[in-house]
This record gives sequence, structure tokens and C-alpha cells, in this order.
Amino acid sequence: MIEARHAKVTSTDKTTNLDVPVTGDLTLDEMEAVLLDSAIELGLYFSRITVLGTKQYPGNRHWHLKQGPGQRGCLDVTYWPAGPLMWISMRNYEPAWVHAYGSRLGSELKRRFA
Repeated sequence: MIEARHAKVTSTDKTTNLDVPVTGDLTLDEMEAVLLDSAIELGLYFSRITVLGTKQYPGNRHWHLKQGPGQRGCLDVTYWPAGPLMWISMRNYEPAWVHAYGSRLGSELKRRFA
């Protein structure tokens, strides 16, 4: 289990994870609003809202973002206020747009939280 206040998600050989510095002060709904605004600015939309690993990240929220209907690929974003931790995940097999937009979304979120 990841210890709160010292959390960090690292990349693996299958997935690149980008950390987004957060304080944990935002509720799940507040963070979702910020993420939605950022996604809309980039032309992305939420295709699914769920949770990720409730044992390891209790109380988290996980979003799947898409670029367009019928387009392959999915950008994953997870927020865990208890960490506090937010990260963007891009699996290596995903199409190029996922990696490009993952970096752009990470920069936009970092700008908003600066």
C-alpha cells in the first residue's frame, strides 16, 4: 500500500505515468471540474468515470479521456486526494495522439495548479 503524503506513481515498461503536482485540497468533484475544463480546452471528453484499485488508492477517481467518437485509444487520469496524488497514464501500445495529448494535458494541469 502507498503511504499517504509520500505517494508517487512511477512509469513501468508498459506504461508512462506523468505526475501532476497537487495538494489534495480539492474534492473529487472539484478536481473533476478542473480536469473537464482542461480536457475541453484540448478537445477531449470523458468516455468513462470510475475508480482504480480501491485497496491501494481508497477514495480515488479515475477518468478515461478520448479524442473523438470511434477513435482508438484512451488517456487515463487518476486523482487520489489522500496521497495527495494525480497522474496521467499512457500505455505504450496506445496511438500517438494519447502520448501527445497526455503531455499537453499534464502541462495544462500543472499550469492551473501552479
